[in-house]
Amino acid sequence: MISASPPRKRIKLESRSPQPDTNDEEEYNCSICLQPLVDRTVIPTCSHEFCFDCLVVWTDQSRKCPLCAQTISEYLIHRIRSRYDYQKHYLAPLSKPGLLPLRAAPQREHEGPRRQRRRDWGRRDQDEADKLERSIETRRWVYEHGLYAKHVASNGYTKYRPYPTPAQFSASQEMVSKTTMFLRRELRVWDDLDVEFFTMFTISLMKSIDIRSESAVKLLAEFLDMDTGGRTMAEHFAHAEVYSYVRSPFKDLFVYDSAVQVSEYNTAHSSWTYNCLTSMTRLPIY
Repeated sequence: MISASPPRKRIKLESRSPQPDTNDEEEYNCSICLQPLVDRTVIPTCSHEFCFDCLVVWTDQSRKCPLCAQTISEYLIHRIRSRYDYQKHYLAPLSKPGLLPLRAAPQREHEGPRRQRRRDWGRRDQDEADKLERSIETRRWVYEHGLYAKHVASNGYTKYRPYPTPAQFSASQEMVSKTTMFLRRELRVWDDLDVEFFTMFTISLMKSIDIRSESAVKLLAEFLDMDTGGRTMAEHFAHAEVYSYVRSPFKDLFVYDSAVQVSEYNTAHSSWTYNCLTSMTRLPIY
């Protein structure tokens, strides 16, 4: 199985109770958006620092630190001007998903049809969950056997597009949403990986630099190349799989699965080129 290890802690203030100091503040980038910190915000329990807006969005979904997974307390520290001059931003309780308002008990004569509909919905949900799990196993098999998505030319017939620049990607909410959906499934290939954090991390990376660049692959490798026996999973992930899906015209993951073709990477070439993908193979699609 493919596994990943949690990231190492980046920075720590002087004590467990943070006492912000800007006298000798260094330039750090936010680990969420990868840009210089805007309104430096500290998590009191672990002293990790992020942009205020980035961390507020993160805490709307999770109360674990994006870097070390320690529990975030009831407030964040931001607007730091000196050791003793800062503000606390108190967090609203996380809403519990899936809770519906109570309704009056249904009339007995309607219980039969409703119970049948619930069974039908439950069956469909289970079928979708099973289909997703099988697709994740197929994706894991692709990585473990060193198979790469085959390059498809960009033209009107294939409807594949050139890979977007970071600016083009950042400006297209449709492309960001489509890629987010792909990443949330693709990253489940790795055991023990914080999928939500790494999805946000990868999207931020793609908005800033080309994900196929050496610097991007090195950042990804910190998470994806742990315990993989020397295999370069990060390069495979960025150069082939993300690149192929972003360029494709498909939004439905299962339709993409049925269309994508894979092949072995010819290790005789030291540099990456899609021309070296040979022996095209069809994966079993469930």
